[in-house]
Amino acid sequence: MAATKTAMTTPAIVPILNFAHGRRTIDWLCEAFGFEPLMVVAGEDGHVGHCELALGRQLVMGGSAGSGTPYERISHPPGRAMLYVALDGGVREHCERARAAGAEIVLELEEKEYGGTDYTARDPEGNLWTFGSYVPEVPAA
Repeated sequence: MAATKTAMTTPAIVPILNFAHGRRTIDWLCEAFGFEPLMVVAGEDGHVGHCELALGRQLVMGGSAGSGTPYERISHPPGRAMLYVALDGGVREHCERARAAGAEIVLELEEKEYGGTDYTARDPEGNLWTFGSYVPEVPAA
């Protein structure tokens, strides 16, 4: 499945995830966290050679473990990533969506002393995802 790509101004750093259960995990991330698949290159067996998933202007890439590529030799095992995703709003609703889809909420919704509200959930592969309203500022180039 591939969607029409649009020009992206962000992000400049894109996390890459290694999936034990490629297609199944991608489907779960879309249902629970609201990601949209921009590109999924997958075989009939569910093995994913490459994917790009977007949530608003945020992007992650990934693929199934067992691909045999040079990157796999040096990559982290599936389920070992920790990511922060800045949302444009609706953090409470996002948390409830994730909970309703069966996400394990490991840190409940909380206001932070440095600003913003966030929560942390674990996906079925063990990755930790923090979704929040705090948006770090990057100095202008």
